[in-house]
Amino acid sequence: MTQQTEQADQSMRWSVSDIAAAEQTLARSVPGEVTHVVTLTDEEVTILDGLHHEQLVALPWLDAQEGADRALVGRVALRSLLARGLVVPSDGAAAPGPDGDAQVGIEAAPEVTGPLVLRRTAHAILSAERTTALGKHWVYVYLHEDDRVLEEEVAPSGHHAFSVYPLADLSGRLAVFLDPATKAVLDGRSQTFTVEEFTAQAATVPEISDAVAVTTLAGVRAGSDVLVQVSVYATPDGVYVVRGGEHGTDGAPVTLTLSEIGAATVRRLPLELLGR
Repeated sequence: MTQQTEQADQSMRWSVSDIAAAEQTLARSVPGEVTHVVTLTDEEVTILDGLHHEQLVALPWLDAQEGADRALVGRVALRSLLARGLVVPSDGAAAPGPDGDAQVGIEAAPEVTGPLVLRRTAHAILSAERTTALGKHWVYVYLHEDDRVLEEEVAPSGHHAFSVYPLADLSGRLAVFLDPATKAVLDGRSQTFTVEEFTAQAATVPEISDAVAVTTLAGVRAGSDVLVQVSVYATPDGVYVVRGGEHGTDGAPVTLTLSEIGAATVRRLPLELLGR
């Protein structure tokens, strides 16, 4: 991936080598295995992806640097990438930009280019944000052709670990994320609330108030503005899911259904939100 990192009006364009790197990354997917590709930091991801491009993933470390000059932080990140051999200066490194300022031209290694292209070209995307007493943790899943997946796991430290694996391995992998203590047993009873009732009673409903891990799952397909979202509550005694029921004219849920779910449903949820 060759990129002018300071040019704010350049849209994303994929070269033949970019697409080849993406395909090479997916080709590393092996049934029954999670193949790690590369780990990048918040600031490395943003400078490589382009500072002017909005990030759809969490940037916990970078967001904590209040008042920081992100362009400067990005240039410092480039030094680390250069030292690690993950990027090299491109032929156009000295070319001036539209405003006359010198550009920082870089060319990323295929193991970096592949994931960065794949996260922008997925058929469907699933995000999982888990909150525990230790803070937040994120997993983003990008679905590609032939049921191959790129995963971006974001740690609270702001490290983004990119891995690939077949879609068939997604359910088991995310089941551990959703139900870390393996407390889901069987599907059970459901309760329906209005949004107002749920907001007022949430603190006193044991299935909610006793949760030790709360994960918000959201799925969207390419070309669609419909976001499907559920919340999963893992308690010491079981696992529960909250889904939107009846929806109003604005598309927002009017009612919410709280249901106990078993292990099979926990495993099925990620696929359901990806539309599979």
